[in-house]
Amino acid sequence: MRNAARAWVLTVCAIVAFAFWHAQPVKAQEKILLENVEAVYRFGEQIVFSATVRTSFPIQAASITLFDENYNQMRVQPLALDARQTLQFILDARQNAPRPFTFIRWRYDFNFTDGTAFQSEVYSVRYDDNRFAWQRLESNGLRVFWFQGDATFAQNALNVALAGARAINEIFPVDFNQPIDIFIYPLQTDLAFLSVNAQAVGHANVGLGVVLIAVEPGFEQSLQMDQRIPHELMHVLSYRALGAGYKNLPAWLREGLAAVVEINPSVEYNRVLQDARARRMIIPLKDLCASFPPQPDSAFLAYAEARSFIAYLRDAFGVSKLIELSRSYADGVTCERGVEITYGASLAQLELNWRESIVGENVWALTLQNLLPYLVLCGLVLGIPLLIGFSAMRKK
Repeated sequence: MRNAARAWVLTVCAIVAFAFWHAQPVKAQEKILLENVEAVYRFGEQIVFSATVRTSFPIQAASITLFDENYNQMRVQPLALDARQTLQFILDARQNAPRPFTFIRWRYDFNFTDGTAFQSEVYSVRYDDNRFAWQRLESNGLRVFWFQGDATFAQNALNVALAGARAINEIFPVDFNQPIDIFIYPLQTDLAFLSVNAQAVGHANVGLGVVLIAVEPGFEQSLQMDQRIPHELMHVLSYRALGAGYKNLPAWLREGLAAVVEINPSVEYNRVLQDARARRMIIPLKDLCASFPPQPDSAFLAYAEARSFIAYLRDAFGVSKLIELSRSYADGVTCERGVEITYGASLAQLELNWRESIVGENVWALTLQNLLPYLVLCGLVLGIPLLIGFSAMRKK
């Protein structure tokens, strides 16, 4: 009996020890369940974040963290549970407007009274312009969205996008592993509302693969599609070909590549270029490395110059050199150095060749014009002592 009792006690102790050894505190993720997580928004007005919390453990504090992709910032907002165990936060999109068509990302954080904490997964929703009833037509990774116009209008836009992709493929290999969304608005002012440049008729969010263009009703509608859709597509596809280094491309190369693939390019390009030549107002390419002028007339001239110069480089040296040039800039070389590495000539020398052979300028006259201030200065420096010396000799 004594041995049996001892065995029984040992068995009970072993069971208790086993239970104690394997006992684990309740993990934080097992304490809480989030349901009905959503962000409902009225574009340009407000975004309502909400979630239902299921837990039997007392919560000490709760908060929502918003991630701002535009400024690489986080915003933390304390929250309180209501009687239905629901969390809600309303973001005023008029004062804290997310960039249109970017992803809004957020998560929830909880602290329990026992000292443990819980952090939810990161949720996301794309902040599309939901003011309109968009229709969609797609093919081969290109998706056209429109709300004004019939099916023929949309098919024409899609056909232009496909033709633009073929033209781009002659320079950069096209990448449609992620689709490209093309949103077509009927008014240029719609793009201004979307925080795009007030004069812009097109805009590309290269990272997201989103293109916004204005195509106004009227007899030039097809022409506007031919120019604007391929132009913005080139921005997205060149970014995909070059990666993050795309932002290092000089403005004249970035915009020149986009302009050179336009179908039926504007006849105004050549007119303004020749007008600038006649008035000796061509903008030096070195002044178009960082950005284009903000003034509409000067900006259009910059586009015309960039398109003409890129076409000259393509026709004179081949597409492979254009790709090599782009990759050099993507690697971070300077505006002047990229041209020297690729073509073995300075940007100024290539510009002179282009201005003489394509624009039709008199290079010698242009060179003399550029040297004139120095010649005048040299004349003053040398002439004044000569005049003084000549005057002294006459007195003698």
